[in-house]
Amino acid sequence: MNNRLLYFKYALSTLVGLFMTTACVEEYEAELPETESRLLVVDGTICSNSYCIFQLTWSVPISDRHESDKYYYTSSSSDDYYLPAQYVSGARITICGTDGSMYECPEVVRQYEEWNSDYIAYYGTGIYGCFTPELDPNVSYYVTIEYNGDTWQSTPEKPIRTPDIETLEYFQKDSLSNVEVLLTTAAPDDPDQMTYYTWNYGETWEVRPARETKIYFDLNTLTKQNLTEEQKYPERGWKYGHDETILTASSAHYDGGKFTRYQLLEIPRDDERVSWYYSNEVTQRAISKAEYEYGMACIQAGWEMGGLFSPQPSALPTNIRCLTSSNRAIGYVGCSLNVARKRMYIDGTKISRILPEPGPLKIFDSCSEIDCIKMVQNGWVLYLWYDGRMIGDPLSTYWAYPFDFDVRLKGASVFKPDYMPPFEEN
Repeated sequence: MNNRLLYFKYALSTLVGLFMTTACVEEYEAELPETESRLLVVDGTICSNSYCIFQLTWSVPISDRHESDKYYYTSSSSDDYYLPAQYVSGARITICGTDGSMYECPEVVRQYEEWNSDYIAYYGTGIYGCFTPELDPNVSYYVTIEYNGDTWQSTPEKPIRTPDIETLEYFQKDSLSNVEVLLTTAAPDDPDQMTYYTWNYGETWEVRPARETKIYFDLNTLTKQNLTEEQKYPERGWKYGHDETILTASSAHYDGGKFTRYQLLEIPRDDERVSWYYSNEVTQRAISKAEYEYGMACIQAGWEMGGLFSPQPSALPTNIRCLTSSNRAIGYVGCSLNVARKRMYIDGTKISRILPEPGPLKIFDSCSEIDCIKMVQNGWVLYLWYDGRMIGDPLSTYWAYPFDFDVRLKGASVFKPDYMPPFEEN
């Protein structure tokens, strides 16, 4: 799925469930009405010539926290967690235009088949989507959401045109510096006006094993054997970074109202991402001032929730209102005439980088068959084999952890994306 959802979606869907405790601050749980603590969370954007995705969830009241629901996102403290989102399934979402156009977004349904059974169950995901054709820049568009007898509607907005991404490049100042990913935008339609952007990027990088071996110790023959083609470890794999979103604003004090070599991120030169081949695809979308303010408020609330002055969810700016009751919603549905995308690559062999260190070796200068059996049983992988017993010298063996040989143990996929090198020649 093309993830254009903002990275604070989990902060939204669990907004009132987040908390922080310190040695000098007491935890405080506000008693909020049900309509203020369980809010509909709407996440998505209307975009021309695109498959538009919307996600519906409920915010989670503080009182609904359960120990078994903890989703840890840091190893530094057992108190740092967020609650899983409660998806809203069975709603009806429609993209509407003031010219009478309508595009219904059906819910994405997943299939579940019970083990060893012909029974197949289908369940909703809380994710809705449809393809939207080219939008009219003179027409305002909005979404309607129907669920459980209520109808919500976003404020109609005309599609905003997004300038192109002029360049997306990397820069390393010297051999001891980290690698910067820099973006330059094309000039906006009106350089004298404030321009607001959201940049979303997704990373892919190649990983390779820290060690290679072509042999193994066979427990049946009690000797070294060559690995078959099917037994050999993958030569490379690919890992993916989570999409990240950056909110920015430019004004006339930027030359021509454009960003020039704006640093999107900095990658340490000892990071595995730049060891071999690295790819970053950036999606740029121009947004309204109201959507920018909403996004910044959500980011602030997500990071500072639990503090004395953190806003309640109902205080967040939103352009979605319920037409049939006093129920409230969190969210901002923007409207874009287009998005700009650009992909860049880094060849790790052409920069100054530090490759990941392999794990420890276990060396037997005088190895017995019993030693080899124990090493295999303990999960070690045979790395080198020097057998001098035929000339009166001992058998020497080297062993290492499987993590050094199998990139799949590092979380890598062995299925190469089409957009990653090496590229197939036509």
